[in-house]
Amino acid sequence: MTRLGPVYTLAAGAVMAVALGVASATTSPATQTVNAQDDVPAPVARATTETTPEPEPEPEAVKTARPTPAKADYAGRVTGNGGLIAISIRNGKAVGYFCDGKIEAWMKGKAADGKVTLSGRHGASLTARLAGGRATGDLGFDGKKWTFKAPTVKKPSGLYRATALVRGANVRAGWIYLDDGTRVGLTLVGDKVAEVPIPEPGENAVVDGVEVDPQDVDEFIEGF
Repeated sequence: MTRLGPVYTLAAGAVMAVALGVASATTSPATQTVNAQDDVPAPVARATTETTPEPEPEPEAVKTARPTPAKADYAGRVTGNGGLIAISIRNGKAVGYFCDGKIEAWMKGKAADGKVTLSGRHGASLTARLAGGRATGDLGFDGKKWTFKAPTVKKPSGLYRATALVRGANVRAGWIYLDDGTRVGLTLVGDKVAEVPIPEPGENAVVDGVEVDPQDVDEFIEGF
C-alpha cells in the first residue's frame, strides 16, 4: 500500500491539470482574426444628377439694312459723257434725270437698303449706292453705259422740271444745277428740241415768248 501512494498522487495531479486546462479553454474568449479592410465601410454609389449642357445654337446672322435717307438730292457729272445726272429721293420713291444738252432721259424707281434703282424710256437705267453723302453708280442709255459720282446738293442746286401747253404745243423741259454753277437742260416742244436758254435758279424759262415755271422735285415727284 505504501508503494502505490505516489502513483495515486501523480494520477490525481494529472486529472486536476486536465480539469484546469478544460476550464481555462472554456472561460477564455475566442480569438478572431479580422482583416483591416473589413472595418472600412464600402463606398456608397451616389446618383449623378448633373448632365452635360448642350451647346447653345449659333445665333443667326441678322441682315442689317443699310441706311436710306427719306429725303435727299444728288447731282454730279457722268464720266466719259460730259453730261450731268441728278437723283432725288422722297420717302422711298426716287426720280432721276440725265442730260448732256442734246439727249435726255427721265427715270423713276425706288430707293431702299442704301441703293437706288431707276428705269426709263429708250432702255434708260440707273443703279447707285448711297454712302458717304453721295450716289455712286452706273447709267445706261440707248445701249451705252457710263459711271457717275453725284454728291448731295442743296437748293437752288439740283433737279427741276417743267410741263406746259404753249400755243397749242406740249412743252417739257428739264434742268440740272450743280453747286459750282455748272448747269445743263433740254426743252422739247412737241417732240423737237427747242432752243430755250437755261433760266437762272429761281427764274422762269421763256418758251416761244411764254414764261414756263420750273418745278422742284417736291412739286412734281408725286405725279411723275
